[in-house]
Amino acid sequence: MILYALILRSRDLLPLTSTTNYHCSNGESAIDLKLINKIVKSVLKKNDVPKNKCFLRTNDKTYYFLPCLNIICMAMCIPSYPQVLAYSFLEELAGEFTKKYDRFKVEQALRPYNLIEFDTTIHPIQQMYNKPQQLTSRINLAEITRDITLDPPQEVFIVEENSKNSIHTPQVIPPTVRVGPLPTLEPLSFIDKTSLIFTICLIIHSIVIVMDTWRSWTTEDDDSLDTGWLHFCSILFRLAQMYVLTHKQMYRWKKGWTLFLVLLGIDWFLYFNDDLWQVILVYVITTLTHTCILRRKIAIKLPQYQI
Repeated sequence: MILYALILRSRDLLPLTSTTNYHCSNGESAIDLKLINKIVKSVLKKNDVPKNKCFLRTNDKTYYFLPCLNIICMAMCIPSYPQVLAYSFLEELAGEFTKKYDRFKVEQALRPYNLIEFDTTIHPIQQMYNKPQQLTSRINLAEITRDITLDPPQEVFIVEENSKNSIHTPQVIPPTVRVGPLPTLEPLSFIDKTSLIFTICLIIHSIVIVMDTWRSWTTEDDDSLDTGWLHFCSILFRLAQMYVLTHKQMYRWKKGWTLFLVLLGIDWFLYFNDDLWQVILVYVITTLTHTCILRRKIAIKLPQYQI
């Protein structure tokens, strides 16, 4: 069951509208509004107004948060209420709100609950989602479930601590591990693929020299043997450079710089007696691959499902 809904302005967390039908028959409030506002603002402030879906579990309530444009929608539910229905409710709520109020109207609000008249829209939607059997023909649960699986909400935690006056103050602990699909690198660009092709050409050239050196290693040509070992090392380091370029891993920049500096030294010993154009060509290919390693970033995460 959805117990309470709240919409805030994301810029300064000003409450714009909320559920108003939370009073008992005797006129007393069925929920603790002060505690809710305290928890909500603690979660949003400690997490610097999250840009993605998140939720918070307490002993007897679960709070779901959904940012959309310049507002943040919150729903307080009982712990057993399905997460997919909670976010479907928030998305429908955000859609109705953004249809009725544009950005200028939201930014123009000066006082808390300046748009409280939107409660007349919240109430029927809340009542409808509190009777899930009526929703089967209105929402696509399979699609929403798939979107939540692809971009799952982050969970935040609060720890009740005792202050000097023995007052319980909620302290929000942001998540330390991101929930969701593992991040990947951006797709290989044309320049990345070009640098890989040139690097493969250098590797093939070094393999040919190593094979020639291996055939003639009994001729007691020490210089040739040393050159063969350097070419063999350059093959290994160029393969490692290609691996760093094409795979996501920790310390990519440090590994990229280490391989780049080592290859510059090896290339100098291998090609300093050759023609100048050969030296420049090898250095350009090595530098190009290194530059591609530095410029290839983590891919943008999957888009979240919002109305």
